[in-house]
Amino acid sequence: MKKFLFILPLLIVSACANEPKQINVNEENYISEADAARYRDNIIEKRRGPSYVSYEYRDVRIDELTPLAVHYCRQKDANTTAQLREIIMRENHSRLATFDCMSLQ
Repeated sequence: MKKFLFILPLLIVSACANEPKQINVNEENYISEADAARYRDNIIEKRRGPSYVSYEYRDVRIDELTPLAVHYCRQKDANTTAQLREIIMRENHSRLATFDCMSLQ
């Protein structure tokens, strides 16, 4: 979880290139450069909608991917969280995980 607290700001900054943001690095949100590079190389956002997001990934655990989906859903609506709908194994040995944005109530 601590590793993703660092990578989420990186993904947000790269996704919102028009709005530069300062990234504050401390012990709680620091990951090694090797892990950051592994996430950038192995996670691809494939589809997004108002109530779902899908990521294609390889060499990454699903619990490392979940905070990205939670962050996406919270951007859409602060009262939602991500719930894993399905994981599909692809021909190239990658996986496609689809998360639904579900209300917290």
